[in-house]
Amino acid sequence: MLLVRITQLWRQLMDNELAGHGLSQAKWRTLATLSLYPDGLIQSELADELGIEGPSLVTMIDRLSRDQWVERVVSEADRRCKIIRLTEHALPLIDDIRTSAERIYLRTFAQVDASPQQQQAVKEYMLALREHLYENLPEKKHQQRDRRLSLAVDD
Repeated sequence: MLLVRITQLWRQLMDNELAGHGLSQAKWRTLATLSLYPDGLIQSELADELGIEGPSLVTMIDRLSRDQWVERVVSEADRRCKIIRLTEHALPLIDDIRTSAERIYLRTFAQVDASPQQQQAVKEYMLALREHLYENLPEKKHQQRDRRLSLAVDD
């Protein structure tokens, strides 16, 4: 529950930071996630990354598309699929999202009294934990994750 609560608090701080942009949590999380995949993701992959169901994402993508933050592009590999990716118009907003995250980091995480070695140990622990959690997902999720990891920018 501690990890869940830390995540909730982080999101609340980000919501507050980004309020001036008129971004809901759903919008900034979607945009931030897409920023990790320059070539975009198909809707089901994006929904999986966000931890929501695909149909729940449709309205959000419609809004982001209407605001010209994202675009839908027909996949060359499978014409039935549309790839969701950021537009050039979204890039300054992505910079603002990253700047907001950095400000929160400096006010919170950076203020925790821990040596660089302790911080590195925590990071390594969290990365190992993430890997073990992924390993326990059903096989279908493994395949989706492996594809996304081949596309993603390193953490």
